[in-house]
Amino acid sequence: MTTTGLDGFLSGRWRHRVVATVLLRRPDGRVLLVRGADRIWKLPGGAVRPESSPRATAERALRRLGLDGGLGRLLVQDFATGTDGGSLSLVFDGGTWDTSGTVFTAPDGVEAAFSHPEAVSRLLEPADGERAAAALWALELGGTAELEDGRDATPRQRPGSTGPGRRLMPELPPVPGILRRD
Repeated sequence: MTTTGLDGFLSGRWRHRVVATVLLRRPDGRVLLVRGADRIWKLPGGAVRPESSPRATAERALRRLGLDGGLGRLLVQDFATGTDGGSLSLVFDGGTWDTSGTVFTAPDGVEAAFSHPEAVSRLLEPADGERAAAALWALELGGTAELEDGRDATPRQRPGSTGPGRRLMPELPPVPGILRRD
């Protein structure tokens, strides 16, 4: 498979672990979480294999759940340092799935459930919870969140500027369940 752009760079030359996940929501704002045999809740996704790309990996995760549809934009990139050289976690926008169901079992036996946004951080492992909160924040602001070790690293100033930091958009009113990264 030939890939271009960011996908080609990450799948062909990147020597760190890369994980691609999807933020999929219902119209009421609930977020889809999955758990397999390990009984740990996660966003749908998986590790990017050398012959694949991050976007293809995230799309494959949706197909495993029996969902067809394209992915939206990249919401979060999180580089985590570590003794193994680090890892890159990406969260793509999976859009909104118009369903009234809250819990279902995917064709491959994976349990899936839509959870309230304020409960997502409690259900996920801490690093995954930070990425999910950042993805909801990026979705709200129409941008991309850049994290390092789960902490906001999104530039707020132009290089060389000594003035106050700038915001990408005007301040929005608080949304319940979404953590602010100021």
